[in-house]
Amino acid sequence: MIPIAPLVAMLSLPPRAVRLPGPPPPVNGPTYAKEVVRLFQAHCQTCHHPGDVAPFALTNYQEAKANAAKIKLKTQAREMPPWKPAAGCGNFADAKERTLTDGEIDLLARWVDGGAPFGNPADLPQPIDFSGGWQLGTPSQTLSSPVPFTPPADRDEYRCFTLPANQTSDRYISAIDVRPGDRGEVHHVIAFLDTTGESQRLDDESPGAGYTCFGGPGFTLTGSLGGWAPGARPFVLPDDVGMLLPANARVVLQVHYHVHEGAPTPDQTTLALYYKEKKPAKLLQFVPLINQTFTIPPLTDNYQVTAQFPIATPVATHLWLVAPHMHLLGRKMHVVATYPDGKQECLINIDNWDFNWQGVYPYAQPLAIPRGTLFSLEAIYDNPTNRSVSWGEATTDEMCIAFLGFTLD
Repeated sequence: MIPIAPLVAMLSLPPRAVRLPGPPPPVNGPTYAKEVVRLFQAHCQTCHHPGDVAPFALTNYQEAKANAAKIKLKTQAREMPPWKPAAGCGNFADAKERTLTDGEIDLLARWVDGGAPFGNPADLPQPIDFSGGWQLGTPSQTLSSPVPFTPPADRDEYRCFTLPANQTSDRYISAIDVRPGDRGEVHHVIAFLDTTGESQRLDDESPGAGYTCFGGPGFTLTGSLGGWAPGARPFVLPDDVGMLLPANARVVLQVHYHVHEGAPTPDQTTLALYYKEKKPAKLLQFVPLINQTFTIPPLTDNYQVTAQFPIATPVATHLWLVAPHMHLLGRKMHVVATYPDGKQECLINIDNWDFNWQGVYPYAQPLAIPRGTLFSLEAIYDNPTNRSVSWGEATTDEMCIAFLGFTLD
């Protein structure tokens, strides 16, 4: 028999208070939601988003936390963001976006050391929309080969694809962007212009998509819209500067393929064009500062290659951008303008070349170049191989070029 008195006594006791969990303790230090994601948006996400050049995204917390230690390591070593021009030479338009201050690097380190906390979801900024796949937004027009091309596995291939722009009047371009079909096998891309239709004849005579074009596109050039190399980001020209796309012209996309690992895959590299609404006051022209006659001996370090324009500039110009280009043995490149009065101006100085992070570097303000200015470059190469390496179009050859973007006064 159960005693009644103890049960009655228990039921008469006051109810015990239930302690509900309170808000999490405040994080003592930077969080992803409040500070870190804003740094990623300003400096990192243009490359670190799905489908772009970076190996992982930084558009969500899970990816950021999984790579937190790597983020600290690479930013403190100043390898990321991958800004190659050395300080003190050239005032470039996108230097602020592609570099971190000491304070920003320290903030990321404190976030990682604090356990990479997420923070308060209410602190998150509006995300950047990368769903369109183009950094500059929806293009005016895209061009690509109608059928894919599979490059050979045993050699480099330069393939030209002749693409009608189908513009019945002159158009002016403010920007281009390039989306390689396979970033692992596309070495670089150049967009040439053909106003004669000769590129179509070359394509018709070649089986498959496009035609082989080592040494150039195979016809007399009427211009170029620039190009792309690994790591390069698109940029928009000012309102009064543009590139001419002549009426009824074809864009010949020269794609250099280098399959360095695995089996080749079909590629359909795409060119995006962004048109201006009205004719600009000045047209951008590309001029190469180039040396094609050098040979780097085997097992040689610090081998110097130089180049100059054969004559000083015959007219006054403005210089808007510079784009150095070397291959795998390049270490440094220094480009200088010497004015008629003997004064020198450093145009770009890259002291830690990386083939995977090349770029086109527009200046914050164009440089006035008086008539009689001489341009020169000095490049440094290390050749650890047992063979001599000369100028050539294969990836295992070398190049020494600085493309300069001018407008004529």
